[in-house]
Amino acid sequence: MGSHTQPAAKVPIVDLSKENVKPGTDAWLLASKEIKYALEEYGCFEAIYNKVPLELHNSTFSVLQDLFNLPLETKMQSTSDRPYHSYFGQYSFLPLYESLGVDNPTKIEGVQRFTSIMWPEGNDKFCESAHSYSKLVAELDEMVTKMVFENYGVERLYESHMASTTYLLRCFYYREPQLDETDMGLHPHTDKTFISILHQDEINGLQIKSKEGQWIDVEPSPSSFIVMAGDAFMAWSNDRVRSCEHQVIMKEKKTRYSIGLFAFNGVLQVPAELVDEKHPLLYKPFDHIGFLLFNKTPEGMKSKCPIKDYCGV
Repeated sequence: MGSHTQPAAKVPIVDLSKENVKPGTDAWLLASKEIKYALEEYGCFEAIYNKVPLELHNSTFSVLQDLFNLPLETKMQSTSDRPYHSYFGQYSFLPLYESLGVDNPTKIEGVQRFTSIMWPEGNDKFCESAHSYSKLVAELDEMVTKMVFENYGVERLYESHMASTTYLLRCFYYREPQLDETDMGLHPHTDKTFISILHQDEINGLQIKSKEGQWIDVEPSPSSFIVMAGDAFMAWSNDRVRSCEHQVIMKEKKTRYSIGLFAFNGVLQVPAELVDEKHPLLYKPFDHIGFLLFNKTPEGMKSKCPIKDYCGV
């Protein structure tokens, strides 16, 4: 008998690029079921989504290179009262990694504010690319959220949820490892978001942890996006949805850029429809930004599951 090797696990792929994926259609209902399954089983899925033209993809990654080529003292001027919104980098435990956040990027004023700090003389190309990209990816976030809410029978809450949603465009840079240097680009973690939508250049590195504890390599194309559930989504769903644990390993030994649109909300609570005998209430209503602040406290930083410690019943 020959030995049988198990096929490598893959993140589910959902094609949202078809013209017939419109609310109420069979294609919409099928895609929404696939998304619900993927988020419950994997905490994420790869979305095929062609609304972001290749030209915009290319110009967005081109301006990311311009951004991270700025002097360190300039990048460090990006600060915010909100955790996870400022410059992050120059840490000995993560030597390959830097990131910057653009708050409120779906509004041109938000991108202009960030751009004026990085380039006081202006940078129209960055402004236009970051704003156009964010608006189109926010439409993907709205689509996925609507599908999930409908599938859980809580579509009545969709409008108020989206009205409370704010976005952060997070730009990531991973330099290539030097000889005898770690290839760990970013440690294993879950996002503190409701939804995170990641997009990358041609250099892979993202890995997703399965329920069984296996690390799955993710290899998206320029027309696909990795949609992840964050801790806030897990709590809102009363633990139906998994918060996606992921990391970045720099296997290719090349500089890597990626970009994420992160969705945050106001006060979140488990819908009554998601509480029953099989699923008793696990979380109290919580302030999403308050949860971000809790994560930066000594208690939050040593917690194995900050969302449960912050608002668990």
